[in-house]
Amino acid sequence: MSEEKKDHWIVFPIGSKPKWGMAVLLGIQQYLTMFGATVLIPFIVGGAIGMPPDQLALLISTIFFTSGLCTLIQQSPLGNKLPVIQGGTFSFLGPTFAPKAPAGTCRFGNSRSRISPAPS
Repeated sequence: MSEEKKDHWIVFPIGSKPKWGMAVLLGIQQYLTMFGATVLIPFIVGGAIGMPPDQLALLISTIFFTSGLCTLIQQSPLGNKLPVIQGGTFSFLGPTFAPKAPAGTCRFGNSRSRISPAPS
C-alpha cells in the first residue's frame, strides 16, 4: 500500500510549495508561455486587418497593460486571489474575423466549400 502511495502523478499537491529553484524554473516557463500567447493575439488580429506597425505596437502594449491590470485586480480584495496571470484568449479570434470573410465562403477546410446563404 505504501508503494502505491508514493507512485502518484501529482508532483505538488494542494497546499505544498516547490523549492526555490523549481519555483524559479516554473516561473520562467510560465513567463515564456504567457509572453508568446499574449503577443501572438495582436499579431494575428493586426495582420488580418492590415494594421500599420505603430498601431500594432500600441495594440501589443494595450494587451500587456490590460493583462497586468486584470492580474492585479484578481489579487486584490475584489478578486479570488488565485495565483494565476490573466491574459488574452484565442477563442474570440473566430468571431473577430467572421465579418471580414466574404459572404457565402469558408476559408477553412476544403477551399471549394461554400456556406449557403441565410434564407430571406
